[in-house]
Amino acid sequence: MPQLLLIAASGTAQRRLLEETCAELEKKGYTAAGRQEGGEWNSLLSDNMTGGLFDEKRFVVVESAFSMGQFPEKLASVVEPSSDVVLLLVYESDAKSQPSKFIPKDVLAKCRVMKPAEFPRWPRERQAWVTRLANELGAPLTAQGAAMIVELLDDPEEIRAQLKSLKFLKKNGTIDAADVRQMCLDDGSRNLLRLLDGLCTGDAAGVVASLRAMSSSADLIPSITPIHNRMRLAWYASLGNDGAAIGRALGAKDYAWRMAQQAARRYGRTALTEFVCALLRISIEERSGRGAGWNGLETAVITLLASARR
Repeated sequence: MPQLLLIAASGTAQRRLLEETCAELEKKGYTAAGRQEGGEWNSLLSDNMTGGLFDEKRFVVVESAFSMGQFPEKLASVVEPSSDVVLLLVYESDAKSQPSKFIPKDVLAKCRVMKPAEFPRWPRERQAWVTRLANELGAPLTAQGAAMIVELLDDPEEIRAQLKSLKFLKKNGTIDAADVRQMCLDDGSRNLLRLLDGLCTGDAAGVVASLRAMSSSADLIPSITPIHNRMRLAWYASLGNDGAAIGRALGAKDYAWRMAQQAARRYGRTALTEFVCALLRISIEERSGRGAGWNGLETAVITLLASARR
């Protein structure tokens, strides 16, 4: 009688779990005996009650398993918690398509259910999650490298893929923030990040170089938004303890918040208020066709850089 292995995941996480589970079964001596899309419970179970003559341990993959509908309760006794015949059933992670919606509790208790690791909601917990995953994959990160990944990427499967790539980039070395920037960003994104960080640290040459590069390849209005978001954080940081509480309430990521704190110390609340207002004014003028284009943004940026406390 067969054993049921259940995957509850969607998208790239589902593909990864399916590949890893198949590899794990083959490593244990199971032979892939087929793959099908949905089907019927009665025929699926009756066709796989015992192993074949020459392949005693085998597994069958059933994709879109939710399309088979409810598991027949009268067949609950044919499912074993361990068997030489494994039915690998692939479900989705959304509430309507999870295994628990189709399989009775007494049958589910005999099944192994595989789900992707839960991705934390808050930045500090995400950074710890990324650090643990990097260590598991043999791609150790510095604290700055982990913070940079959390700043740039929101999808856990994309994070996993980038860590695997970074592992090959650095081989046996520790991965830092510069490595993450190099691997995870295209030229346009690198210029934007260099501009944002340069504004916070006072790197005038880097800021101007990034502005010039962006002005030749990017649209102005979409570029204003991330600048406004970063410098609005800096404005909140200039409020002292109240700003830190607001930053936490906004879910500000650690890397962006550290940069924002540097900007707050460098420019102060008055200069940051004027710069954030200037960004809003530039955006409004550009949308109404009365703006000065990239020159207007460059003027505002230079004014901010020149206001730095000595």
